[in-house]
Amino acid sequence: MNNKIGNCPLCEAHSLHIVGEDETTTQQCINCGYVTAEKFNLNGGTKKDHEEYKKLTEDMQGWSVVENDRIWIPTIMTLPIGMLFPVNIDNPVNHQIELKWAYAEMVDIPEDEVKNYPIEGQEGKFYERRFNTDDPKIFDIFVEAITLLNDKAKKEQEASKPGIKLPKLKKV
Repeated sequence: MNNKIGNCPLCEAHSLHIVGEDETTTQQCINCGYVTAEKFNLNGGTKKDHEEYKKLTEDMQGWSVVENDRIWIPTIMTLPIGMLFPVNIDNPVNHQIELKWAYAEMVDIPEDEVKNYPIEGQEGKFYERRFNTDDPKIFDIFVEAITLLNDKAKKEQEASKPGIKLPKLKKV
């Protein structure tokens, strides 16, 4: 599988990760947060007529951008420690709706609320953790949000490593 880094056609930062080959190629910008894949190649057509575009939610369609004959959409990233996703936020200064980035941390569900989170298809089983989308942390730019996610992932990884116990040394 080929992995390259290039310049993003949207934000022009040298942070576009290109992964895969031919029909499996995905392009993800770590700076602006937009992503595209071969299935979003317009092949000279328009996004309104594109089958994959029609499958997107209304918000995702509104956020989508066409560049280099491709549809680019904002990233949604779910990990065991949290979820990073685009949101519309009303800017109180200019009263415009703006794309921002939200981070919802994975949290434990209180024992008395677990019954409100059934696992579909698994009678009597319930989720014990959920993404806290009720109180997300909001970021103006994607790279700030992904940096927080990266820092949290590193801390989680370090916490799960077994510690090496070294003997105490005595001065001689």
